[in-house]
Amino acid sequence: MRWGTTIVDQHRSSPDGPPAVRVDDTDQLQAAARELEALVLYEQARHLAEVHAMLAERYRRDGVQVQDAELDAQADSLALLERGDRFLKDVATRLHPGSELLALARQVDDHGLGVWREAAGSLVDDCPPSLVHLRWRVEEEQRAELRTHAHLVRAEAQLDGEHRRLGPVGRWWQHDRVVGLRGELADYRRRRERSGRRLAHLDAKLQVIDRSEHARAAWIVQAREVLIRGLAAAQILTERQQPNAVEPAAADGSVRLGAGS
Repeated sequence: MRWGTTIVDQHRSSPDGPPAVRVDDTDQLQAAARELEALVLYEQARHLAEVHAMLAERYRRDGVQVQDAELDAQADSLALLERGDRFLKDVATRLHPGSELLALARQVDDHGLGVWREAAGSLVDDCPPSLVHLRWRVEEEQRAELRTHAHLVRAEAQLDGEHRRLGPVGRWWQHDRVVGLRGELADYRRRRERSGRRLAHLDAKLQVIDRSEHARAAWIVQAREVLIRGLAAAQILTERQQPNAVEPAAADGSVRLGAGS
């Protein structure tokens, strides 16, 4: 997965528009993109480890011996299928199969529908990543940092005011106090500047998340044909799995029972 540069270059409102930030902001946006990418890769690795552990425990419980390479391959395949299913659930909030496609899908057997769904789900790694679930975390960090930054700004202003109120004579008579004030001012200034840099980094993260979501939406529109078939297949397969499912009347007036009947 290498999406940092493309996401950074993505304009917020138009996928073909000019860069949305100044050139000197690009490094910061790329750093934010790399950090978010690392987090997404970590989440995927953790999910793969959970699937691997689940399969290993199942085989152990059933007393089945399986080679490590085979177990790894099965875990990879299952983790990809689960990611594909989550991907299709997200796509289902953006695309909706029409009645004609659903009618066509009802004429396809379960194997064919499975092929449709698997083809759509396999596009999960081609699609720009979904980072929306990370937004709340970044926004929480941003709110906390804004409170810290506001406190530092007030404290720095208070110390600076106290220093100026001393005047030349006061600074001469209270040399030790002046030295202390200057030291405190320098410390608060460093902390305030560091907090400002942290806020800029968090804002860059939010920009990357926004651009990733925009790029994802644009990509889904471009891949609509394959995705919409996968969504139709998933819907019809779900209908057939429902107990006592009854399919719509056929052209000759007969009624076909679902698989659950």
